[in-house]
Amino acid sequence: MTMRRIGEGLYVGNRKVRPAMKVTIRTATSTDVPSLGILRGQAIEAACSDVYDRKQYADLVADPRGDLGTWIDDDPTTVLVAETEITPVAYAVLAEDTGEVPSIATNTDYQGEGFGSVLVDRLEERAGEIGLTELCVSAPTVAAGFFETQGFEQEGETDWHGLPARRLVKSIEQSPEN
Repeated sequence: MTMRRIGEGLYVGNRKVRPAMKVTIRTATSTDVPSLGILRGQAIEAACSDVYDRKQYADLVADPRGDLGTWIDDDPTTVLVAETEITPVAYAVLAEDTGEVPSIATNTDYQGEGFGSVLVDRLEERAGEIGLTELCVSAPTVAAGFFETQGFEQEGETDWHGLPARRLVKSIEQSPEN
């Protein structure tokens, strides 16, 4: 992914991230599981604590690593990490056989700064490269707005780990080679 500085800001693609911060987008490895698990747990806690009763999401926070290790080790799954020089700040997962995005999370200190958007862009690029025509996500209601700003459209209602959720889909362009 190309990084460029414009004035005081740092851009990855066309998305602005933090000023004067080097950001790398890379494929996750098994050594990332502990830090990504902490990031995931904190993001779930922050998103859910004001909306749901703690009993509704406590298991997700109690086992924040969830399926991260399996996804990282699974061949038809891509797990991307956005990291600064100091720490991972976001990750996103793409199931390459279905186009499903089963997880995306951003460190609460870095939310709203474009990291999730950049990761969605990269997942779209990867999906196009492998011939997928759409990305799908079951997003908890509290996160659905993020996906809608990324061009996903609501297809219906569902649940996400027992929480109310929306089923969202985004059509993507395939790479010219496909």
